[in-house]
Amino acid sequence: MKKLGVFIIILSVVFMSCNRKTTLKGRVMNPITGEGIAGATISASKTTMELPGGYKTVEQTTSDANGDFILEFKKSASNIGVSTGDYYNIGWYQNGEIQPGYYLPVQKGKNMKADFYAVPYGKLNLDIKNINCEGITDIMWLRKKWQYDEGNGAWPQLSREGCYQNLTGASTVPVGEYIYQIKVQRASGDTIMEFPGIVYENQLTTFEIYY
Repeated sequence: MKKLGVFIIILSVVFMSCNRKTTLKGRVMNPITGEGIAGATISASKTTMELPGGYKTVEQTTSDANGDFILEFKKSASNIGVSTGDYYNIGWYQNGEIQPGYYLPVQKGKNMKADFYAVPYGKLNLDIKNINCEGITDIMWLRKKWQYDEGNGAWPQLSREGCYQNLTGASTVPVGEYIYQIKVQRASGDTIMEFPGIVYENQLTTFEIYY
């Protein structure tokens, strides 16, 4: 009987371990304004060969009016994703930094804490003009950095030459702070100039890039 009792205890522990759930608490929010995003779907999924894309939803929940959510899911889940609808998804914010990739890896058997960052869209126009043109030998390169980009990146291969000017059409971009940089090569010397600005939600913003 003693051996049977020990066996039953072991089975109970194994059964409880297999069915133990992990809890993720967090908030879906706009990090620029601090406002919560309601109605976002937070899904825990596992890898599978049964569906295209290789993921199958295990459990999901929806953020409340303040953007808060609590998601409990089974041990079989391997990652967590979010669908925010008409927002630009930045990614998961955990332990003081934005995590790489769209999906948050599951820390099995632990109570997890992470927020998800997303922002709305605005419209952006560029008014570019070489106001100090020295002739056809002028060469200009243009690049941009958004506040949630990791870096400026390399200068593009494509350049603009001569007394260039252009008013771009309005494009849809995530809201936030932008810095446009231009590198200008002229007979009188080379220079790099910066043009910072902010794109607001549901507004058209024009950056004047005069060089």
